[in-house]
Amino acid sequence: MMRLLVVAVGVLLGTGLARAQTRIVLDEILGSWLGDDEMQYVELRMLDAGQNAVANVGALVFDDATGSSEGRRTAILTQNVARGVVNAKILVASAKAGDAAGVEPDFVLPAGFLRPRNGRVCYAVVTSSGFAPVDCIAYGTFTGDNFAFGVPTRVTPDNRVLRRTQLTGKNRADWTGALDPVLESNAGKTGPLPPTLCGDEIISQGEECDGSALGGATCASLGFVKGKLACVQCHYDTSACTLCGNDAINGKEECDGGDLGDRTCESIGYAGGELACTETCSLTLAGCDPAFFVPGGGPRKTDCLGEWRLASTTGGPNESGVLPPRQKCRDGDPGCDGDGARNGTCVFTVAACFNRADARFAKCSPAAVGSWSLAGKVDPADAGVTALLASVAALAPSTVAGAAVTFSPPLTALGACAADVTIAVPVRRRLTLRARTMGTGSGLRDADTLKLACVP
Repeated sequence: MMRLLVVAVGVLLGTGLARAQTRIVLDEILGSWLGDDEMQYVELRMLDAGQNAVANVGALVFDDATGSSEGRRTAILTQNVARGVVNAKILVASAKAGDAAGVEPDFVLPAGFLRPRNGRVCYAVVTSSGFAPVDCIAYGTFTGDNFAFGVPTRVTPDNRVLRRTQLTGKNRADWTGALDPVLESNAGKTGPLPPTLCGDEIISQGEECDGSALGGATCASLGFVKGKLACVQCHYDTSACTLCGNDAINGKEECDGGDLGDRTCESIGYAGGELACTETCSLTLAGCDPAFFVPGGGPRKTDCLGEWRLASTTGGPNESGVLPPRQKCRDGDPGCDGDGARNGTCVFTVAACFNRADARFAKCSPAAVGSWSLAGKVDPADAGVTALLASVAALAPSTVAGAAVTFSPPLTALGACAADVTIAVPVRRRLTLRARTMGTGSGLRDADTLKLACVP
């Protein structure tokens, strides 16, 4: 029987694989069986031939729920194994698990190294400065850095075996739970552990539940607000439980009661109003002002210098403040069509705004605006263009030349918006407005596009 050299402290590195066998993956993990935390094993599988020279270069790293170095336990494989064919196994098991299955482990796992309920196990190679992970499985409430292996699997190796089913490299896709642990050594010797009692509708040692027997537990007793608790593989299944209703954002909730995540209608791009949260913990924008700001796609560090404001109850920013520069209106829709009639024309209400404190562009600082102009193919004599130029010019002392407004002195007012202007767009047509706002400092330029489309 081969032995493990236990290393009390080890640094787990994210890069820099050593010379060792790196075509080895974790295949099965068991942390407890029938309520006994000393029944543990890890099976490794060789993906290529010739991966059996693991002596003093292959290792297992066991982490607690935090992944901190203080809770880390490492075990170096101190000898080579005999078989190095494709799919050959290496069995690292506690003495108690080996005896129960009648299989001699290739390496003996010290009792308690593997955390059954929350943690991580990695196969790693030894480097000059620590251990470089080749394959890892994180499970339960593991909160450490899991490298490229993704979020932990919800299934834990507590009274069930974690078994690999795929090789995508993502924990939640690759692993599933099973109730038939079978140990397999490098020599090909196999043996099952004693059969589970799961399924007899009686909660036995090591089981949280069994079928419909939940032991009096509910979603609420497990710390959730509401929902229906279920039992899967004699473990609580809380997938139908929710924390929605505890006035604190959890998981994928957008909001919860009064907790809106420090967001307001203004912070996500609306002119004002009251942001709210639904009973299902989703943000509702129904109370936001029917006017919003379209940045138009300029550089984020200068995108607050100039923005378009569009009065419309359709097409506004989503809950994250994102919206496209193309805004469409259906002919006759009173929420966006200013004439409210199906007459072949959509009337948009538009204004140009400057130096708005926009939470979507935290790195953008206000600056004095020297000029604003409409770029592209625009006709300064067009009624809509003329109205836009006049509304901007009316903000401060300025001159208008062609399609440009020059402020003298520069415009320094914060959040200054010109008067609303109505612009008519024929049905099945689109009007593109391209504005350029120039600050007085070096490199202070903001180009913004607004596309107005009228659909039948």
